[in-house]
Amino acid sequence: MFYIGRVNNLRMAQAFIDYANGLGATCQLKEADEGCEIWLLNGSKRLMTVKEFELFLATPNNNKYLAASWATPNQQIDFDNNNDHNKNPNRILLANIISKSSVFVVIIFAVCMFIYFLNGRVSFDLFQYLKITADSQELSVAQPWRLVTPALIHFSTLHITFNLIWWWQLGGLVEMKQSTFKLITLFLLSAIISNLAQYMATGPNFGGLSGVVYALFGYCWMLGKHKPSLGISMPPAVFGFALVWLVAGYFEVLGMNIANTAHVVGLIVGCVLGWFESKKN
Repeated sequence: MFYIGRVNNLRMAQAFIDYANGLGATCQLKEADEGCEIWLLNGSKRLMTVKEFELFLATPNNNKYLAASWATPNQQIDFDNNNDHNKNPNRILLANIISKSSVFVVIIFAVCMFIYFLNGRVSFDLFQYLKITADSQELSVAQPWRLVTPALIHFSTLHITFNLIWWWQLGGLVEMKQSTFKLITLFLLSAIISNLAQYMATGPNFGGLSGVVYALFGYCWMLGKHKPSLGISMPPAVFGFALVWLVAGYFEVLGMNIANTAHVVGLIVGCVLGWFESKKN
């Protein structure tokens, strides 16, 4: 076996292996302390595989790698031929969930769930304590938490499910690949700026983590595009889905009011932060 290189993102590594195997190489994944390693089984293809891997690191989001994955039937991720792991989709799903179980992600997830559970089940109006303004309808520097807390309120099962799935997935990716401090900074900036923008557009009656989630979409997309070496990326199809969902919000396709301004502003904040991050040495 010949060592080819290491990739932080498991799915990206599998995409390269599918592509390389299509060229006649026979590659295998091995679990490492950080990410996973790619090994070549047939030495006759070593030079070609090394060259292709260098091209892959430069442009990991090239459509040819995604196309190779789609064209590969019964794709499996193999760590040391652990067939039980490969054949059990529940274990794969559980491993993916656990891999994103970072500290700040879990804290925000739990707080959102706790607030959602309490809302409507307590004798007082919880929303009045968490929305961006008090009854005066004016911002107050005496209650600065209100700039953030609207992001923690959700009004339906669909609303909280959509937001927390993406928060867990993308927030966990940022926290694990970079740091808790980085995710906290992104959370606070995107929550405050998107909340303020929504307040100025429609008033104080809104809530949801969507502004932060869209910031994560933008942040991950920019890093994947301009600094893929960090192992943080956003597949074009997923980013396209996010944009379609954003546009659909303006047409109220779900029959409910949506904080569209917070979505757009959050996306912009995430793109800007991701662009600046990608320019760091």
